[in-house]
Amino acid sequence: MPALAAAAVLFGPPACGGSAGDRGSDPGDGGTGQSPPDGSPSADGGTSSGSSGGGSGGGEAGGSSGGGAVADGGSGSGSGGGGDGGALCAGDTALPAEPTIPTACTTLQATQAATSGTTVPSETSLDTTRIQTALNGCGSGRSVRLTVNGADNAFVSGPLSLPSGVTLWVDTGATLYASRNPSLYGSGCGTSDGACAALITSKSANAGIMGLGVIDGQGGELMIGQTESWWDLSNSLASSDGSAANPALVQTTGATNFTMYEITLHNSPKFHVKIDATGFMVWGITIKTPSITSNSLGTALSAAKARNTDGVDPGETAINGYIVCSDISDGDDQIAIKGGTTVNHLTIAHNHFGAGHGMSIGSETNGGVSNVNVYDLSIDGTNSGMSGGSSNGIRIKSDSSLGGLVTNVTYSDVCVRDLSNPIIVTPRYTSATGTLIPEYTGITIRDFHSLSSSVTPSVTLDGYDSAHLLGITLDNVAVDGISSSSVASEYANVTLGPGSVTFNPTGTDVTVTSDLSGTTTVNPCTNKWVTF
Repeated sequence: MPALAAAAVLFGPPACGGSAGDRGSDPGDGGTGQSPPDGSPSADGGTSSGSSGGGSGGGEAGGSSGGGAVADGGSGSGSGGGGDGGALCAGDTALPAEPTIPTACTTLQATQAATSGTTVPSETSLDTTRIQTALNGCGSGRSVRLTVNGADNAFVSGPLSLPSGVTLWVDTGATLYASRNPSLYGSGCGTSDGACAALITSKSANAGIMGLGVIDGQGGELMIGQTESWWDLSNSLASSDGSAANPALVQTTGATNFTMYEITLHNSPKFHVKIDATGFMVWGITIKTPSITSNSLGTALSAAKARNTDGVDPGETAINGYIVCSDISDGDDQIAIKGGTTVNHLTIAHNHFGAGHGMSIGSETNGGVSNVNVYDLSIDGTNSGMSGGSSNGIRIKSDSSLGGLVTNVTYSDVCVRDLSNPIIVTPRYTSATGTLIPEYTGITIRDFHSLSSSVTPSVTLDGYDSAHLLGITLDNVAVDGISSSSVASEYANVTLGPGSVTFNPTGTDVTVTSDLSGTTTVNPCTNKWVTF
């Protein structure tokens, strides 16, 4: 099995420091020395071990040309790679061991060359069958390795399924492109109504996707047989908040012990990663969408127009999982915890976000979300193209059509800048109504700093009504440039301290308890920002 196959189940639940379906799009590196909750080390408390990269394998049985398979005894290992790899995570004793790439059972070589934004790969002859055949024939605990062959770097595939215990290894320089043919993903795919299979699915145990290569969804390129791209279709439905039938890149359903490591994901037609699993690890991946400024026809691309391209979405059921040391920039939520069934015991640590709609919980919370620990996070809105309701930091969102209990959630050592809504907690995300009332309790935000900018920041701290009060603690929370008129709150029990807070919530049925004490050093956000 993959080196971290049994990881999240065997590790047990992560520590939490606080107290006790898909819904369309949104309307509208180093540490600071501050400690994450419950004794987790600060981001600068450890050093990186190993060398950057883990993509090379050894011991191949022989060469191959023309895209043939090679019997392979090699394996990949190392720290670093996509995202921040082991640089921040290696010294964090609250995390499990860093994954390693399993030995390859077969190596497949690319048969064509392509460059995203310049040329689209030919789809005359797809690689789907040979990749799936190799996966099916690979023994548990091993991997199928995709590699370059001279100048040839591209594979093109329709939907693939990961067998139990098998890892897909996309090696350095290789790109696996998702086919632009909607019919391959289902009869209703590429329309305003219907469903699509994902490019890569897993419904099994101990499967994974790893390597220093790229998986590119070609979301900004024209669909075959159509005059619009996947993203064009999605944007045509924006005015009605509709959701296009576009494929995700990676989707697990009922999986156990699923691992993603070091892989880079670009330009998904819709969600990049949807995780329904008991036990999962996402370590050191990079998501950058769009990865190019224009498509192969010269049409300009932007994150704001890459609608519904969430980064990593744990849920419907997501239990005992980790999303760590990753860089995520996209056109929707960088992470959205979807609590449609049951989501609990998640650790989200040492991550950097660029463009996107926020570190979100919701909008589905009807199954409950609990025991979530987010620490060492940066969200950089500078030049992201996001604004208004799309420019968010910490966000909890739901409504009475799909609300439920969100409890025991802690955010610590979080830095954001150039965001319209550094903190937004709302039980009225949409105007939809019903009897599933959102309730948010045991929420803690600690050592949080929203840096000043030309953007006027707003903070929203709302509960639903007097019977469903928001329960939140703010400890050392600084929002530069905030004014009292930009702080909205109702139906909330707010505890301030012991660290200082730069605003004082007031409003209907709002109770503020002060536990402020001593002096406070505002999170300096040193070395928090990365370039995407």
